[in-house]
Amino acid sequence: MKSQRIAIIAFFHPEASLCLAKYIAKQNVNIDFYYITDIIKDKGAVAGFEYYNASRKPGIVRLKEQDIPEIYNDTKTYPIRYYLIRLLSFSNKILFLNKIILYYSLSKIKKQKYNTINIIGQHPWVEFIHSQLKGENIVHTFHEVGSHQTEKYSTPLITRIIKDKSKTILPSRITYQRFNSIEGADHMLNTYIPIGKLETLLLYRKKVDLKLHLDMKKTTFLFYGFIVPYKGLDLLKEAIENLQNYETEYNLIIAGGGYDPTISFFESKKNCQVINRFLTNEEMMHLNEIASAIVMPYKSASQSGIILTSFMLGRPIIATKVGALAETIVDHYNGLLVEPNNPIFFSNAMRMLINDKTLLEKLHIGAKNFGQNDEYDWNKIALKTLDFYKQ
Repeated sequence: MKSQRIAIIAFFHPEASLCLAKYIAKQNVNIDFYYITDIIKDKGAVAGFEYYNASRKPGIVRLKEQDIPEIYNDTKTYPIRYYLIRLLSFSNKILFLNKIILYYSLSKIKKQKYNTINIIGQHPWVEFIHSQLKGENIVHTFHEVGSHQTEKYSTPLITRIIKDKSKTILPSRITYQRFNSIEGADHMLNTYIPIGKLETLLLYRKKVDLKLHLDMKKTTFLFYGFIVPYKGLDLLKEAIENLQNYETEYNLIIAGGGYDPTISFFESKKNCQVINRFLTNEEMMHLNEIASAIVMPYKSASQSGIILTSFMLGRPIIATKVGALAETIVDHYNGLLVEPNNPIFFSNAMRMLINDKTLLEKLHIGAKNFGQNDEYDWNKIALKTLDFYKQ
């Protein structure tokens, strides 16, 4: 029997897609993984994927061992190949030139006669990719459905996919519900299949010097990732103010690119340190290793790679009950869940972990067990995904 050949095409945040590709390949299925990036602004590294030595020519670029040594060595026994699809930039000003590059790249992909092409992402240009690959067995995966911040879920891309009745995977129950709330979506083949821990980040695990001025023997809370207002740093600021009497008993690290007006407040606190820039994979792993717990005071969310990263290292999470956060964080098992927009509840949860080391250790164990023989186990996820490809 001829082995299946599957293409995975990923737009941004490839860490989950890389894990999916690996575990499907473990089922003796031939996988070609394509990551869409650009030439002008690309630094050669994104979360869970470093390709500094790769060619910078436009179009499809095959990645060899010297280009991705960590990823290559991790999967060299599996039938999997890695590629970039390099555009000139993601600017709409040169959209016409990028469409030409995509047209020729997708023509080559179409000639491969894959059994399934799984397109992952909701970037507007996915609609062009979809139209160029029409007639193939296309499966779309959306980690977001529209915008959880505006609660506007339908987009031109989603409208097109519903019209064409394309198969669709939604990796959280909340995105599945949001997708099916769109007119016509419940008449097409779609399913909920979760994603597991972002294991490729472990390949970049090493000690780095971040020049922290904190006493790391104390309970250390970590807020990390791209900083935007909906992630609730203003709520965290109020929670910290409620913990004024505990200031000498814990640390707080704020790390990530982006901006929020509260950053100056955190910079003024002796027990806080702010690293306001984008983090390397190595820095992200190191911060998780030195932290006691992660804080996510979000105001809205769909799902989060923060959870799937931090649980790998057994780091429990204090989070608000928004979006899909409560699907993966189980209260008093691998984290603490509090009502959204309530800084008193949030500070109380932080105080619990400062005072109760037994509870903290219990949550560490629960976080470490995530993804082991449960629905977030990548082996189970790969089998479910393969079954859905065949439908």
